[in-house]
Amino acid sequence: MTSIPLNLWFATAYQSKTDKWDRHCHEFEDWQFDWLLEKSGWEAKKNLKWTSPIKKIGARPILRKFTPRHYAVYAERK
Repeated sequence: MTSIPLNLWFATAYQSKTDKWDRHCHEFEDWQFDWLLEKSGWEAKKNLKWTSPIKKIGARPILRKFTPRHYAVYAERK
């Protein structure tokens, strides 16, 4: 099983100016990750998307209640 953060149109990727390892990326869409797994010799058997709601007020917290944020795939080697 592997998981990735999904690309969110309302949240940009974070990259520290001083620490090259301090990064948080929102780079994948579900189809891109499936394609990457397929091209590397894996077959997706099951997948799951879920949201990450937070208890704050604002536009982004509302969007996070309804927009899937994480994507997990169970895959087996072909």
